[in-house]
Amino acid sequence: MKNNEEKVEDIENELFRKISLLILNNLEKYGPERVANELNEKSEGNYYVVPTEEGVREYVSNLINRKFK
Repeated sequence: MKNNEEKVEDIENELFRKISLLILNNLEKYGPERVANELNEKSEGNYYVVPTEEGVREYVSNLINRKFK
């Protein structure tokens, strides 16, 4: 049986996976410029995503890497 800390970690991992997939699906659907612009707008200046496919994929990779460090 999992304790609460393990349950929270599982939920966080699933959330990061779903967010990553959502961003990548939007990349295919809307293109890199639109996705990057939306991410940049939501960040309120805290980070910048380059509006290219490589830039968006790098952002997703960094997002995942930060979570699992």
